[in-house]
Amino acid sequence: MAVQLPQLQTIELTLHEPGVLVMAFNRPLRMNSMVPESYSEWKQVMEFTASTPAIRVLIITGNGRAYSAGQDLSSVSLSKSGLGEAEDIHRRNEVARSLTKLLITSRIPIIAAVNGPAIGYGCTTLALCDLVISVESAVFRTPFAELAFCAEGCSSVTFPRILGPIVASDMILFGRTLSATEMRQRGLVSRIAKPEELLPVALKAATTMAKQSQTAIAVSRALIRNQSYIDELVRANDAEMDQLYLRMISKDAKQAIAQMFAQLQAGGSGGRKSKI
Repeated sequence: MAVQLPQLQTIELTLHEPGVLVMAFNRPLRMNSMVPESYSEWKQVMEFTASTPAIRVLIITGNGRAYSAGQDLSSVSLSKSGLGEAEDIHRRNEVARSLTKLLITSRIPIIAAVNGPAIGYGCTTLALCDLVISVESAVFRTPFAELAFCAEGCSSVTFPRILGPIVASDMILFGRTLSATEMRQRGLVSRIAKPEELLPVALKAATTMAKQSQTAIAVSRALIRNQSYIDELVRANDAEMDQLYLRMISKDAKQAIAQMFAQLQAGGSGGRKSKI
């Protein structure tokens, strides 16, 4: 039976045999920054993979020169106030909460093919993947503090575990940008590939895995990502999203975003918005 792929606006899906689904963020003119529809559609993809046995591996990448610049802050309304603003932010955060949980509990391996900058949520969720392959020119950044936000995507747990607590703090608290080489040295990136070879390398790894015993793969993943660790990530996701909601409705977050936009306009950015 042929697999019917969801038709999406901000994400492009391509199915390769045997059961390898390639998901590409598809807002290249906006550095694949994420608007509310992006989170909803990514969630839809994860629900699709969970309910479609024919899908054995998911590859996530980006179209254009970026992997994902994270949340598109131009989609964050600074004009709303009071209950309307809080409801809007709560609704967006609950979608992100559900998406992150689906990534944590994915029944199939996820390969990230990082073709360019990975910022904010586009960076933190890499640590929830089973394999991360990157081009050498990619950079990784989590500018939470400068926007008065907080850790998300389970980075409060995964970053200290993978990168070490000091480097994790350097990224989350101080906004340090790391290169692909540094991420490989620290263990978040497993392989470096040339730009023209990135997707072929990811597809080769995915195809090889998809042809092997799926029961054996599932057992090994359950041992590596044991239930205790999954439970810890789910708790971290809930705690982070609870705090992020409070941060996003806070006065200092509004001021930080407004100040960032003002600086961009003063610098002649031509309307380009910074993202997280």
